[in-house]
Amino acid sequence: MSDNDPLSPVAGDVPVAWDDGVPLLDLRAVDTPPKPLVAIIELIERPTTGNCVHLLMARDPVHLYPELVERGWSWSKEQPEDGVFFLILNREPDAPNGTSQ
Repeated sequence: MSDNDPLSPVAGDVPVAWDDGVPLLDLRAVDTPPKPLVAIIELIERPTTGNCVHLLMARDPVHLYPELVERGWSWSKEQPEDGVFFLILNREPDAPNGTSQ
């Protein structure tokens, strides 16, 4: 798989799975900064990722939100009783589809 394949690992070794046809990053066990942020940014900047990404996080990723806004993504989040944050990221309609760098 190439780096542009949405199933290729991100941030070196973080696996990308599928959740109902949407890329899913389970970052609950990845807690060494800045690896979770790097993994998310790397995935949303891939041209092949699509317009939606699901995340599982052990904590609220407050440093992620400004990065998402800068890149044209919005989010919604849920925190079930078990303390896991589930985030749904969506590319804004007028945002570019991946980077051109």
